Amino acid sequence: MEFAIYSIGLLVGYVIARFVTEQTKIHIRVKGLWLHHWILASLLMTALFLFEIFNTEVWGLLTGVALEGLSRKNWSIRDRKQ
Repeated sequence: MEFAIYSIGLLVGYVIARFVTEQTKIHIRVKGLWLHHWILASLLMTALFLFEIFNTEVWGLLTGVALEGLSRKNWSIRDRKQ
């Protein structure tokens, strides 16, 4: 049953990330790097793993957010506007 919860979390995370990125123009740029939401989700997943936090819903949501970002055309971490 945990796989079902993870899958639902993944879909919800993907949909939320798609909606937010389509509705807002928030960008985090630091010294030539562009921190996309897929990078932030990956960093959060790394922290959760290191602290041994294994909440199925949270992992599904973060995976959905990361996959939504990676499915986009421009996911490079280099900021081309600088």
